[in-house]
Amino acid sequence: MLLDYQQTYAHVTFAFSIFTNCLLLSLLLFRKDRNLGSYKSLMFAFSFLGLFFSIVDFLNKPMVHIYGGAYLVFSLNSLGLPHFLANWFNALNCSCYGMTISLLAVHFIYRYLAVCRPNQMNWFMWPHTIVWFVFCSEISFEWWITAVLYAGETPVIDELIKESMKTNYNLTKREFIYASSLYYRTNEKGEKSISWPDVLFAINIVKLIAICMTIVLFCGISTFRRLRTLRHTSKRTTNLQQQLFKALVTQTLIPLVTMFLPAAVMMVSPMFEMTLGPYEGLIMTVITTYPCVDPMIVIFFVKDYRQALWQTIRCKRCLFSRETYSLRGTAVSFVTEPN
Repeated sequence: MLLDYQQTYAHVTFAFSIFTNCLLLSLLLFRKDRNLGSYKSLMFAFSFLGLFFSIVDFLNKPMVHIYGGAYLVFSLNSLGLPHFLANWFNALNCSCYGMTISLLAVHFIYRYLAVCRPNQMNWFMWPHTIVWFVFCSEISFEWWITAVLYAGETPVIDELIKESMKTNYNLTKREFIYASSLYYRTNEKGEKSISWPDVLFAINIVKLIAICMTIVLFCGISTFRRLRTLRHTSKRTTNLQQQLFKALVTQTLIPLVTMFLPAAVMMVSPMFEMTLGPYEGLIMTVITTYPCVDPMIVIFFVKDYRQALWQTIRCKRCLFSRETYSLRGTAVSFVTEPN
């Protein structure tokens, strides 16, 4: 039942993610939003990554199993790929996760510079933007290559999980592939010891998450404080302050709940040899929800995108109309106006 639920949910999130990301891409392409500047390119990158992440997740349909000091990210290999290619493709899910959190960190750096250090916004203009491309690509590739090289299948883990996978998912080893870490190993005498290669692999993953999470928290908190201390002299700038504050709160909390927290549970639980039972199915379910939700956050907080969508629903204006909208209250850089 759990397996069927996760497979069904993968179809639902895929369809919803394709819809929301294509909707945002359409708004970015057809709306004239001059005030967004280089932030528009960053939103394009988010939407394209969301689409790619959703496609990879739909084709791979990864699931999580935690048992006996090990965690598995496993897949049924629905594409029927050769075994080694299936493992590489499974690792691509880890790569997409790394790319997503690194791009999220870049998003917050942009917000921080736009609000707190607008004189340094040239870092998001060509050719300086190549720095962010290298940053995201390096983290994404590191996640992929370490998953391929250090989290591969082993006879020890095969034997450990054989009965558990049969009991919980009614799967035999030939029916799935996986990436895994086993924190404790038992020798021939029955003595248990820490598997340091697996621990170091986990530390490397936690390190990458911690770097991105630190950037998100630092930039988010700094931007909050800056917005609170600014004194506004017009209704327009007051509205801008409120919308940016709400957007930043939402875009901080949702990734924490949908990306960082599930990953932490998956990495930490095996250290204490905890099993989550049917609740382990929620880990990948929650993580794959993020690409669906993120485009809707942007549409909701960008006033003119929200209005364009609402007027289209009410059949008052075509969503793809090129009529100019003023993005009042949604500009990314903060500029104080005189009375």
